[in-house]
Amino acid sequence: MDPKKINLLRKVDVFRALSDQELRQIAPLVSFHSFSAKQVIYMPSDPRARLYAILTGRVKLTQVSPEGKELVLCVLGEGDVFGELCLFDEGPHSTLAAALEDSEIITIKCSDLAKFMAEEPALVTALGKHVGERIRTLERKLSDLVFKDVAQRLASLLVGLAEDHGEKNDAGDYVVEMKITHQDLAGLIGSTRETTTTTLNQFREKGLIDFQRGRIIVRNIPDLKEQADRHSKE
Repeated sequence: MDPKKINLLRKVDVFRALSDQELRQIAPLVSFHSFSAKQVIYMPSDPRARLYAILTGRVKLTQVSPEGKELVLCVLGEGDVFGELCLFDEGPHSTLAAALEDSEIITIKCSDLAKFMAEEPALVTALGKHVGERIRTLERKLSDLVFKDVAQRLASLLVGLAEDHGEKNDAGDYVVEMKITHQDLAGLIGSTRETTTTTLNQFREKGLIDFQRGRIIVRNIPDLKEQADRHSKE
């Protein structure tokens, strides 16, 4: 087995606990795919058949209303997996998955993965932990949508993007290299593009953030956290 393929599998969070022998067993089940920015990976109502894992790039999972309004559930990056519900439910996808930027993704048929999991409890544990974390993330998102205003939700989102996807520069700022539009940010917080843009501009005027094409610069995480945790709505 090509050791490069084993190293690629180790980039995926749920596979890191597996031994080299276990990874050699799972490697033949893997297919490699490339997606360009904005390319749809699967649509709602497509059959659930595969587990997806991101090697490079970023992917967004969204809910789309009959009127075409989009709520971005999450942005996933290197090492993340999605489509895992195929292991528990044979129904169709309820979300849309699309590449935010050029992405390299591996997939495994859920039928093959289920057979492997029957003999490898380490992967069952890892996937169970992953599902639990995904549920907690969605619970926090739901709580934010119900109890926080737009400024709070946007501040919370920017802190999360900085901590999860940002790199600290010499000035102490967090630079998030991500091709994410104001519409995408609006979708992530359940707001409109216009309101989101206005709030971003207010944050920039306060020196909390800056943004350039293809990147967000988070300059003041403590003040953003304070903004996100306000108890009373303005």
